[in-house]
Amino acid sequence: MLMEILKKNPKKTILAIIAIIILVFAPVLISSGYILQAVILIVLYAYWAMSWNFIGGFAGQVSLGHGVYIAIGAYVTSILYNQFSLTPWIGMLIGGLIAGLLAILISYPCFKLSGTYFTLSTLAFLHIVRLLITSDNYLFGVIKTNGAQGMQIKWLGNNFINLQFMDKTGYVYVALVLLVIVIGVSYKVKHSKMGYYLSAIKTNQKAAASLGINVTSYKLRAMFLSAFFTAIGGAVYAFVIQFIDPATVLGPNMSTQILIFAVIGGVGTIWGPVIGAAVLVPINEITRVALGTEFTGLSGLIYGLIFMVVVFFMPNGLVPFFKEKMSNRNKNKSDSISSGFEEKIRE
Repeated sequence: MLMEILKKNPKKTILAIIAIIILVFAPVLISSGYILQAVILIVLYAYWAMSWNFIGGFAGQVSLGHGVYIAIGAYVTSILYNQFSLTPWIGMLIGGLIAGLLAILISYPCFKLSGTYFTLSTLAFLHIVRLLITSDNYLFGVIKTNGAQGMQIKWLGNNFINLQFMDKTGYVYVALVLLVIVIGVSYKVKHSKMGYYLSAIKTNQKAAASLGINVTSYKLRAMFLSAFFTAIGGAVYAFVIQFIDPATVLGPNMSTQILIFAVIGGVGTIWGPVIGAAVLVPINEITRVALGTEFTGLSGLIYGLIFMVVVFFMPNGLVPFFKEKMSNRNKNKSDSISSGFEEKIRE
C-alpha cells in the first residue's frame, strides 16, 4: 500500500513522512517550556481554524461566534472534572455533543439569514453567552462557573487519564493527534457527497436547492461538525492553561483570530487554516514578547496589515495562491519542453 502511494506521488509522500517524523520527535527535543507552550497554541489554533472551516470554508457561512463552542467544551469538561472527577477524555466528548446540539438549535433559525446578517447573528450569540456567564457565579442558578472570575482546574497529579502533565510535551502530542483527526475528517468530508453539496451551497444556495439539495440540512451537519470539534479543542485548551475564564474564550479576539487564520491560509482548503495559524501565531508571540506591555495593540495592527495584504494580493489565501503559482510554473515548463521538442522535430 505504502509503495503504491510512493510510486504515485513520491515527492509529496516523502515530504509527508519527513513532516511526520519532525512532528513526532521535535517536541521531545524542545527543552523550553515557553516554546512548547507556543507550539501548543499554534497546533490548537490550527485545529480550531480547521474546525471553523467546516462551516465557514466548505459551506461558506462565516461565523464570528466560535468562541462559544470553545467555552462550552472548556466549561463542561472542567465542571465535570472539578465537581464529579470525570475524566476529561469523556468530558470533552460530552462537551462536544452539547456544543454540536446547541449549534444546531441556534443555527436553524439563523440560517434563514444570509451573508452579513448571519455573521452578525453569530457575534450576537457570542455576546449573549458571555453575559450569561459573567452575570452570576452560577449559570441559571445551578451550574457553578465562578462568573467573570473564571474557573481554576484542580490538579490531581501527572496523569494521562486526567489530561494533566507536568511536562508540556504531553499536551503537544494531544493537540497534534486532534489536528491529524480533524484534517482527516476534513479531507473525507470535502471529497464526499456532503462536500460536493456544501460546495454547491457555497457557490449558489438557490441553485443548489433547485437541484434537490436540502440546503438547511447540510449546513446544519457542517455546523454540528464545526462546533463538536471546536469544543473538544476548548477542553484541551482549558487543561493546558489549567484555568478558564469568559474574558479569554468568549471575548471577540479568539473567534476573530480563528477566522483570520483560515482566511489567510485559504478558506475551504485542507491545509489553508493550518498554514494560516503556523504563520500568524508565531508572529503574535514574537511581537508580544519583544515589545512587552509598551505596545499592547501592535500585534492586532500587524494582524490587520497582513490580512489586508493577503486579501488584496492573494484574495483566496496563501495555499491557493502558491498552488496557482506552482501550476503556472509547471505549465510554462511543460510548454517550453513541448515547444523545444517540436523545434527539434522540424530540424
